[in-house]
Amino acid sequence: MFERFDRVVKDVVVGSQAIAVEQGSEHVDAVHLACALLRRPVGVVHRVLEENGVAADAVEAEFDKVRRRGGLSDTEVDALAAVGIDVDHVLAQLGGQDDVTGRRRRKFFHHMPFSDAARRVLLRSLEEARNLGEKRITVDHVLLGALGVQGPVADVLADAGVTPTAVRRHLQRL
Repeated sequence: MFERFDRVVKDVVVGSQAIAVEQGSEHVDAVHLACALLRRPVGVVHRVLEENGVAADAVEAEFDKVRRRGGLSDTEVDALAAVGIDVDHVLAQLGGQDDVTGRRRRKFFHHMPFSDAARRVLLRSLEEARNLGEKRITVDHVLLGALGVQGPVADVLADAGVTPTAVRRHLQRL
């Protein structure tokens, strides 16, 4: 599949690995891919965010909040709060850890594995490209792939107004 990625998507994949290393992760997850997409000034994601008055760095800050919570989105935190679990309090009790799992930053000098969610995003991006009759996978296909995989990436992007409908509307204008 990597051979079908256009140059920018290859840069996004490499960038997601760098973000994972920077954050001390042992694997590349869907959030790392989404952050790498946001750091590239191309693709529909930036137009949709601009249309909704949302800055890319604000969305990336939300992703960082999700990471510190061990992958829990605001929706999941609210659900836990409804049953009496204060996630922020739990995190404060853990104190000084980079995320709920307690991993510390460290450098990797080898290829980092991709999580199941990240692999699903990339496979979904291939499906999106095929459905649109395209041979190359672009950042817009990766974005649609991320939106099509249930989890914190789709939740945070939807909260910022980046939905499959909004993305497809912009793609039709091109």
